Amino acid sequence: MSPSTPKLPPNYRVVLDAVNEYGAGRHATAQEIYLRARELRPGIGFTTVHRGLARLHELGQVLKLDISGEGSAMYEPVTSPHAHFRCTACGAVADLDFASDAATRAALEARHAVTIASESITFTGRCRTCA
Repeated sequence: MSPSTPKLPPNYRVVLDAVNEYGAGRHATAQEIYLRARELRPGIGFTTVHRGLARLHELGQVLKLDISGEGSAMYEPVTSPHAHFRCTACGAVADLDFASDAATRAALEARHAVTIASESITFTGRCRTCA
């Protein structure tokens, strides 16, 4: 654990391990993470996993994706900034190598008198298979 990583309760560490096992580019629902966490720590409850995901997201340890058209939030390990693509035909969600640059964010902040702490960009359309 690096010095900047806060000490986590054991159950939250299990949740973080379950998310990280999915790896970059894979997106898991809370239910999928719960099932894996239960394999790692039998007896862990869904409420504990759900609270753990919320806290880990607050701490910047996991990314939470609220993608339009999905039934529930999805989670992924923290990686380099990127966007997402959701296929409107099959529902697949994929990472895209794209993030806004500092100049664009600064211009948005100045134009709208806001401070941008993070961004979440999702494109929709049809994937290669469905096109």
